[in-house]
Amino acid sequence: MAQTTSADMIVPEVYGDMAQAEFEGKVRVAGSPAVKEDSTLEGQPGDTIHFPKWGALSELDDLTEGAAITPEKLTTKDSTAKIKEAGKGVSISDRSRLVGLGDPEAEARRQFALLAARKVDADLITAAQATGGGNGSPLSATTTSEAFGWDAMVDGIATFGDEWEPEDFAGVYINAAQQAQAFRDDQFVNAAKLGAESVVRRGQIGIIGGVPVFTTNRVEAGKFLVVKNQALGLLYKRRPLVETERHALARSTDVVTTMHYAVKRLSDKGVLVGTLGDASGE
Repeated sequence: MAQTTSADMIVPEVYGDMAQAEFEGKVRVAGSPAVKEDSTLEGQPGDTIHFPKWGALSELDDLTEGAAITPEKLTTKDSTAKIKEAGKGVSISDRSRLVGLGDPEAEARRQFALLAARKVDADLITAAQATGGGNGSPLSATTTSEAFGWDAMVDGIATFGDEWEPEDFAGVYINAAQQAQAFRDDQFVNAAKLGAESVVRRGQIGIIGGVPVFTTNRVEAGKFLVVKNQALGLLYKRRPLVETERHALARSTDVVTTMHYAVKRLSDKGVLVGTLGDASGE
């Protein structure tokens, strides 16, 4: 079993505070307006989560005086997702606590919190793009532009038809490979240039077409996601839990975190998966 020992710790004569670990990934989707989060199923039995939603009524009818209105049925759709479990654990020897710099258990707990958020974030992005297996399909578009910018956005948002209202959208998510392309676009507004009255969320690099833009390498290079508010669902059966177990014979302590949750795209028409095209048409 892998165990954190004194050999893995910094054992200096004099050092400053231990540097915090750096993480490559950043949370972008989880906790944003793109996600409808719910914990009402915590403590409930079952391993399948239902995501019901109302179907849309048709447009209003033209009426004739004296003629009765023909009722229309309200419909519902129900999609499901299996609850999944994710977790991580470390084993910390007593000696590592005594001779090492810093508190390894506190550091493990700190990293657990970030890893849990990153895991949910990655699963939400995967769910946003999922097709087949009863998932339906998100909107999709291949742009005439090979670089991300306003021209690519115009090709993409055309798929939303008359439902394009910038304030209804949580964000545009691009790979870091497209970040420089966004910065060079005349219609892109860098986050540093937004006024003090503007709310800039974590990871936001700017705005294009009135929608916040974020970079995350969980979106494939050459693609971009446009996500409406509450188009994705995150339901917890149990939020991240950290537990410890003492092993006296081994003089060590296990620190473990687990969480149980499900993610799902709630609205097929609330997510656009854009693919950057080839301007040459080849």
